[in-house]
Amino acid sequence: MKKTTEGKRREIINALTSGKYSSLSAVAKACHSTVKTVSEVRAGCGVSIDLETARQREELAELKLKYVAALGELNDAREQIEIIETCSNIVPINFSINPNPKRNDAVPVLVLSDWHLDEKVDANAIRDSEGYNVEIAKRRVQSLLEGANQIIQILHRDSNINQLVVALLGDFMSCWIHDELVETNGMTPPEAVLTALNMLTGVLENLLANCGVDKIIVVEATGNHGRITKRPQAKNRVKKNYEWIIYHLLAKHFEDKGETRIQFKPPTGYFNWLNILGRPVRFHHGDAVHYQGGVGGVHIPLRKAIAQWNKKNAAVLDVMGHWHAREMSRDYVINGCLIGYNEFAEQIKADFETARQSIFLLHSRFGKTGEYPIVVEDENWELIGK
Repeated sequence: MKKTTEGKRREIINALTSGKYSSLSAVAKACHSTVKTVSEVRAGCGVSIDLETARQREELAELKLKYVAALGELNDAREQIEIIETCSNIVPINFSINPNPKRNDAVPVLVLSDWHLDEKVDANAIRDSEGYNVEIAKRRVQSLLEGANQIIQILHRDSNINQLVVALLGDFMSCWIHDELVETNGMTPPEAVLTALNMLTGVLENLLANCGVDKIIVVEATGNHGRITKRPQAKNRVKKNYEWIIYHLLAKHFEDKGETRIQFKPPTGYFNWLNILGRPVRFHHGDAVHYQGGVGGVHIPLRKAIAQWNKKNAAVLDVMGHWHAREMSRDYVINGCLIGYNEFAEQIKADFETARQSIFLLHSRFGKTGEYPIVVEDENWELIGK
C-alpha cells in the first residue's frame, strides 16, 4: 500500500481546512488523491471540518450567480417593455387615394375560340362530365357574355375604353377531319357553319348593345378543324376553311344592317395583324406551334416559334387558341376552350381545365395588364348559371 507523503498530507489538510470544499470527494479531486486517503488524513490529524458549512457556502455562491443572471434578464425584459410601449404610440403615415385626374386609353381584347359546336362529348365516357352538345354550348356562351360584360364594365371605371377587340381564332366547329368525327358529330359541317354563324352573330350584337363602347373591331383567324382538306395545307389555308365563309357572312350581316360601330378584319393568311394603341399584335389559331409532350409544356416550342417569327415582323404580343388550356405570359396569350375536357384530351393526357375563354386589357401606358378568365363551367362540371 502506497504511503502518503508529508507534502501530500499537508496539501490535503490545507484543503480540508480552507472551507472551499463541501465534500471529501471534492477535496480528493482538488488534491489529485482518493477519498480514502483524504478520509485517513482527516482522521489521523484530528482536523475538524464542517462540510455542511462549506456546502452552504457553495450553494450561496451559486445563488448569487443566479441572482445576477436574473437581474440581467429583468433588465432585458424592461427594455423590451419600453420598446413595446414606444411602438404602441403609432403615428400612421397619411396616404390618400385620389381620383385619377387623367384616365388613360385602354382596349379590352375578348378572345373566342375552340367552341367545337358540332362535336358531342359522351358524359358517360368522361367521369364527372355533363358531356357536351350544341344546347350546352349555347348555355355556356350565355355565361360567357355575362362574364365578359361584367369585366368590361369594371374596366370602364378607371380607363377610357372606347373600343373593344373581339378575336375570333377558329375551331368553332370540329367538322369531319377525322373518321370518328364523321360518325360521332352531332351535325354536318354545313349545319355547323349555320349554327356557328347564328351564335357568333348573337354574341356580337349582344356586345354592341351592352359593353358601352363606340367601336368593336373583330379580328379573325381560321382554325385547323374547319379545313375542307384531309391534311392541313399552307397554300390558301384560309380559303380552304369553313370559317372563312362564316367570317365573310358575319361582315355582310352587319353591313346589310348599316351597322357602322363594328369593323371586321378577316384573315388572308395564317397570321392576322392588328395595331392596338400603337402596339403590333399577332393573332393566329396556334396550330403552327408543334408540341409533342414534355415537362415544359407548349411554352418552350412556343417561345422558339415567337423568336423566329419576330425576326421578320416583331409583335409585342401573340394571341392564339388551339391548346384548350388558358395560359398567359408577358408576350403571349393562349385561350381556353368552350367544349371543355373531352375523350381526346383524356387520351392524350392533356392538362385538365374546365370550359373557359379569356379577356385581357391593353393599356396605352403599361401594355398588357389585366388578364381575366371567363369561366363558364365550375370545377365539378356543373354549368354556371344552370
